Amino acid sequence: MKKPKAPARATTLARAVENGTVYQTSHASTQEHTIPAAEKQSFRIADFLHPGAENAIPRRDLMALTGCSDRGLRLKIEAERRQGCPILSDNVHGYFLPGDKSERDRCVRSLLRRAGEIEATAAAIEQAEV
Repeated sequence: MKKPKAPARATTLARAVENGTVYQTSHASTQEHTIPAAEKQSFRIADFLHPGAENAIPRRDLMALTGCSDRGLRLKIEAERRQGCPILSDNVHGYFLPGDKSERDRCVRSLLRRAGEIEATAAAIEQAEV
């Protein structure tokens, strides 16, 4: 049985259940109210990083250094990467600049592997019966 689609609205309504009571909250359409001041400042995450995995900085330390939230830091890193700044990362060390080509290649392989896993998951969900 197909469920009817929810009507499109200018404001998204979210429901939260707390102590048995359902609350509705609206989300602002701008990020102005949700982005901390540190994340609005213009500085580069790359300026905090050094070449080589051995000089990597864990995400929590970068958050403390920059004043960014976890999500804000990730968004800033993504933006810098897309502007051509090769900020590398791994699950062991944290974030760093490439010390050599092999570090860059290892990070690229990891990102492509993750992208493939996400694509496979999306395809499985898409093919699932509803």
